[in-house]
Amino acid sequence: MLKAVKDAEKAALLNNMSVLISGEDSFTKELLARKIHSESERKHKPFLTLSTSAISADIAEKELFGWKKGAFTGAVADKPGILAKGSGGTLYIDDIADIDAGLHIKLYKFIIEKKYRPLGATHAFKSDIRVIGSTNRKLSEAVKKGHFHEDLYKMFKSLEIKLPPLRELKEDLLPLAVYLLDYYRKRYETGHKEFSEAAVKFITGYDWPDNLRELSHAIKKSALLSDTPIIQHNDLILDVPSKYSIYEFLNEKLNKYLADIGEIKGGSLYGAIISEVEKSLLTIVLRETKGNQLRTSRILGINRNTLRAKIKQYDIKS
Repeated sequence: MLKAVKDAEKAALLNNMSVLISGEDSFTKELLARKIHSESERKHKPFLTLSTSAISADIAEKELFGWKKGAFTGAVADKPGILAKGSGGTLYIDDIADIDAGLHIKLYKFIIEKKYRPLGATHAFKSDIRVIGSTNRKLSEAVKKGHFHEDLYKMFKSLEIKLPPLRELKEDLLPLAVYLLDYYRKRYETGHKEFSEAAVKFITGYDWPDNLRELSHAIKKSALLSDTPIIQHNDLILDVPSKYSIYEFLNEKLNKYLADIGEIKGGSLYGAIISEVEKSLLTIVLRETKGNQLRTSRILGINRNTLRAKIKQYDIKS
């Protein structure tokens, strides 16, 4: 973690170079991007963000470049994009690998030339904005598959900050937890709070799959809601199922399910159970994302084409 912070401090001094921050933790990646901006010569200019996971390629292009009046139906007036509004500052693109391949080329050309053309414009405009991208993927693999522009990858690769997941930073977990507890204790004036031995064991033994965001939420919850000054491990458990509770839940449910449908014969039991679980999982996640297939595929960790095929297979209405 300390190395990542020091790398960010060095990147801040390289005022014009594009930066790639790679790792699982989106929360910490943005914090590092903001640190780079705030310690650079650009700190008095805007820090703007573009989250590609929540918008389509068409909207991403409009957000970046803006448009001129009449560029498309509904463009009743000129609209400046991020590149115009953020000149002199920093643009942070979250999940840069999710940008459409065609937009990769335009972004690469902008970084090289510092010029962009709004939709419907007849000439280019200048913008001095630094681009910081983040990813949780191996971009080298995306390049090989044709999903990421090779030149853009090489540009970012020259200044990459790798942020390891918390499960690989066991020695950092307790100091981070103590720091966060002290922060929330002072912020919310909760009085003295400290971790029990069981809580320490839980903090250092758990993988924290959502990384610093999950750890921070757990510490905040325990600081606010624990009934005594001593925080127990149960106080740290968020209202989301861990890998252990998922196993226990399925074990209980499947035992009952098997007892009810034990008459199924002909070797179809495995397929029947897997199909029901898969359909239910897809339906639940699609409902939570309000039908956003891009977000759903990212949460599930499957390809969007695979997701579409499954939705069609199970006739899921989203």
